[in-house]
Amino acid sequence: MACYVDTVRSYPGKGLRYTEFCHLLADTRAELHAMADSLGIPRRYFQDHTWRWHHDLPEHLRVRAVELGAVEVTLHEVGALLRRRRAALAGRGVA
Repeated sequence: MACYVDTVRSYPGKGLRYTEFCHLLADTRAELHAMADSLGIPRRYFQDHTWRWHHDLPEHLRVRAVELGAVEVTLHEVGALLRRRRAALAGRGVA
């Protein structure tokens, strides 16, 4: 079980508080929430999509997430993780 952070990307002109961020994902919601709590990210920022659940992680918190054990992954690896989640839900008739 693990938490993951992808590459920081820029999202200018979206009216967001931070324009440079990555995504914080995990194998389980409990792990994701524990990491977010450790980073001081309020639960209200959790993006609770059926199979794409994650936190947007501002660039300045990414290094700390890695120090706390998050694994750095590529966008391709994030895609594979999300496909596995979706397939698991589809197998249960959810997705």
